[in-house]
Amino acid sequence: MTDENRTFLLFPDDGDDLTEWDEASDLTIQNEQLEEILSEERALELERELEQDENPRDYTVELEDEEEEAAPVSEKRLKRQIRAEALARLEDAARTEDDFRYVVSEWDRLDRNRERRERDHENLRGDVPLEYMAVPNPKMIPLYLNLPRYRQLASGNFLDIIFSCPYELHELVASSFISELIRSLTIDQKEVLYYLSIRQYSTIQVGMIRGQTDRNIRKLRKNIHKKLQRAVYDYLLEKQNDCGSLTLRERQFLEEYGLLLKAYGKDAVILRENKSKPRKKKAALGSSKDSE
Repeated sequence: MTDENRTFLLFPDDGDDLTEWDEASDLTIQNEQLEEILSEERALELERELEQDENPRDYTVELEDEEEEAAPVSEKRLKRQIRAEALARLEDAARTEDDFRYVVSEWDRLDRNRERRERDHENLRGDVPLEYMAVPNPKMIPLYLNLPRYRQLASGNFLDIIFSCPYELHELVASSFISELIRSLTIDQKEVLYYLSIRQYSTIQVGMIRGQTDRNIRKLRKNIHKKLQRAVYDYLLEKQNDCGSLTLRERQFLEEYGLLLKAYGKDAVILRENKSKPRKKKAALGSSKDSE
């Protein structure tokens, strides 16, 4: 056996095998990390359940029953009003830095109590993807039980599913400004925005649902984009003037919409349509032969 053969056996020159090995090792490391995060979430849920079993809290004691709600005066209601009035007086009387720190600490205490009540009733989901450890082709259970949407519902994260409708669309947004902006839309605009943006329906499908033509849906979509983009542009411009930090995407939007605003005025709108480029026509056989 020559030296070249020995070298080949020890260090085979096969880039594909090394690439496959690297991908497999990366996938294994990623799965191990997800498994650790998932085990920590389960341990935290178990710890909270054990804490609730050992030290149960009866929050209904703080609430008023039917008789107390019907009565003009209630002891629990008076206690809440006294606490609120005392906190309001502390805010009005605060003058020094220590006074304001005490007021902030009182609000923090109330927030901690509220968060504790919420934690006792729900466990927030971590960063583990819903598709993790999902069976691609289940044979023993129906296929819909393996969908991320159903897995999210089964794990208790049902807010996205509850608000997945045109009339509660504003609840799916974390930004208060965008939420109020979507809330201000009309019912027709909310329906079109929901089906086009969330459901990813085409304008033809939305037109069939609403009994309208494709042209009407596209016109309504343009008006929605025009209204939302102008409001977002004014908001971001004011935020930029107040020395607020903007993301790269927000800066790109300001630049692009600003150019359109100078060119078209109030009719400026950024449209994103999935249109494929027209294919080049192939030359006819006769023309190619003639050219030769």
